[in-house]
Amino acid sequence: MKYLRPMLCLLLALLASGCATRALNRPLADDSNGYFFHNHLPRHNSRSLFVVLAFSGGGTRSAAFSYGVLEKLRDTTLIIDGRPRSLLDEVDVISSVSGGSYTAAYYGLYGRRIFRDFGGRFLYRDIQGALTGQVMNPVNWPALAGGGYNRGDLAAGWLDEHLFDHKTFADMSKGELPYVILNASDLNNGMTFSFIQQQFDFLCSDINDYPVANAVLASSAVPVLFGPVTLVNHNTGCVQKQHLWDAWVGPSLRSDSILQRRYQVARALERYYDPKRMPLVRLVDGGVTDNLGIRGSMISPVAHYGHALEMRGAFSPADLKKIRRVLVVVANAQTYHDYAWSERAAEPGIVDTLDAAFSASIGILNTETIGLAKQAFDMWADYINATRPSARKVKVHFVTLTFNQIADPKQREYFNTIPTTLVLDKKDVDAIRALAGELLDESEVFQAFLRDSQGRPAQQTPSGSTLR
Repeated sequence: MKYLRPMLCLLLALLASGCATRALNRPLADDSNGYFFHNHLPRHNSRSLFVVLAFSGGGTRSAAFSYGVLEKLRDTTLIIDGRPRSLLDEVDVISSVSGGSYTAAYYGLYGRRIFRDFGGRFLYRDIQGALTGQVMNPVNWPALAGGGYNRGDLAAGWLDEHLFDHKTFADMSKGELPYVILNASDLNNGMTFSFIQQQFDFLCSDINDYPVANAVLASSAVPVLFGPVTLVNHNTGCVQKQHLWDAWVGPSLRSDSILQRRYQVARALERYYDPKRMPLVRLVDGGVTDNLGIRGSMISPVAHYGHALEMRGAFSPADLKKIRRVLVVVANAQTYHDYAWSERAAEPGIVDTLDAAFSASIGILNTETIGLAKQAFDMWADYINATRPSARKVKVHFVTLTFNQIADPKQREYFNTIPTTLVLDKKDVDAIRALAGELLDESEVFQAFLRDSQGRPAQQTPSGSTLR
């Protein structure tokens, strides 16, 4: 009899877990207050300066690297429009993917609170062990075995409870916090899927009440390790969806060259208009399509209503007249390391082969994406400058931070061997945080931006803060 009560409790828990359901997106009713640039960009920072941060994938390694960038910008003070301002407070947009999305989402929800508790809640925590424990817990097996609920849903539920406090996109980027774009990959059509209302309009869906935890998990859902995150394509014939077709998707398919990016994006989006072709959208790690979170989101036709070159989503006509400087900081935590099986001249196994192939494709994409993103911002500046020949020109400062910029070979090797996991030693986390600031100090482009901003070196103060 002494075992009866615990067994009954376990049985009841198993039955209850079997009823677990995934969080699905709801149909669109009214997107006038939706998660758009114009509703969520900070309005009290300088209109002459536009700052974009891009956080790459790479598990806790990339989350720590991104966090270090935030620390450095917080401790850098500029005189902007006649007043001293922390450069962090001038950030307009953060676009992220995979591991970088944990940092971006947390800052987008909580602002500077991130410097008080993100360490204890994420960076120094064994997130990987916690998520694995959820899968290994028998209480969760009935739900996983029942269909319509997978490991991705289970992990998102844990993140919702233990990290993101049940917050939705209605809570994101409020007040003076930057507009955060979390990015995943759409398995159905092989394109980046950005968690913004512009993208959700193609599903006739409202992003406001969608859980942030689910978006972060979708952004970091490594295929096979996690099940894909599912969204519903609501075929309601909504006005927004038809308007997007009339405004640019349809015309792009009819007139644009098949080699142009806008045509390729429109071709992928076309599937959303036929519920038989895509009734459900399956999302996985954003690194599959863009491991830097910038090419497929900030400069995507989706975000700017088909007009990526003008960036109409981020800039109103009045703002375009005021903009003078653009700072883009890409925090790329990609590693370049040798494989143990290669050093031993051994035959790689299935897991080793998949890992190497995935890393190789991401590496090639990262290199090309950085070049294309810089080119896109330069083309944008040229376009804006051509429209106002007598006014002061727009200047773009494009900063890229990578581990390969580390001068010391031994130090570079150390950082390149830090694994892509959701658990790292505290010393590794702290070293990565510090590295971000060091690379910004050594960046000629970043230092040139500081000089151009006020004609003298910026004031940089030690934070004095500690993570708990």
